[in-house]
Amino acid sequence: MTPRKPLALRAPLTGPQVLRLLANAANGSTVLGLAVAALARTDVSRGPRGLIIGAGYRWRVPFAGAFALGNVILCRCTAGDLLARPELLAHEEKHCSQYAWCLGAPFLPLYFLAAGWSVLRTGNPGTGNFFERHAGLVAGGYPVHGTPPRSFRLPGMIRPSGTEA
Repeated sequence: MTPRKPLALRAPLTGPQVLRLLANAANGSTVLGLAVAALARTDVSRGPRGLIIGAGYRWRVPFAGAFALGNVILCRCTAGDLLARPELLAHEEKHCSQYAWCLGAPFLPLYFLAAGWSVLRTGNPGTGNFFERHAGLVAGGYPVHGTPPRSFRLPGMIRPSGTEA
């Protein structure tokens, strides 16, 4: 007897989930995700809500424990471990939707611009990043409040007394 799939994997897709799946297939971002998953030799399996999980990702870049490319979520853990963390899975699923809204590949430079701006403002790539804030900072492992790097100062910023110019 074969074990039954969890209910989340058997549930029919909603209209928005079907639209996301079709949009990310059409814009090529899911194909990119599957290509990276194959090149990185991850274990690919079907996830809930039209998602594809590439588990066991071992490349050094990006540094994240999980990230999305189209409808593919690549993670360093096993698929079972990711499914056991519904808040992280939901966070990455929101990034999948962001790929659809950005028409695929344009999401990547927009995301990296937002991450760079966040580093300048908060000292980390997530806290001030529009895409991470929309996906949920805590669920993605980012602090809610950041501290700008000491070496960064915008013109006109007030310095605490006793510091050098």
